[in-house]
Amino acid sequence: MEFTSTDGARAALNLGGTVLGYYPVRVLPSKTAILPVNPTFLPRSDDEREMCTRTVYCTNIDKKISQAEVKNFFESAC
Repeated sequence: MEFTSTDGARAALNLGGTVLGYYPVRVLPSKTAILPVNPTFLPRSDDEREMCTRTVYCTNIDKKISQAEVKNFFESAC
C-alpha cells in the first residue's frame, strides 16, 4: 500500500495487529516501492528511496476482504 506521505505510512505501521475481517493484519515497512523495481536491486535513486518510505507491506489479510475494503481501512485510519 502506497501513501502520499511518509506520515501516512508511519500511521499505517501502527495498525499492525488490528483485526480486519477475521485475522489481525500485519503491516511492515516495504523494501521496494509498488512501482515495478528490478528485484535484484535495492532502491538506488532518491526517488525510489522516497517511494519506499511511503510504502508499507501488508499481509495476513482475510481472503474475504476486498481490495476496496483494505484501501478504505487504511484511508480512514491514516
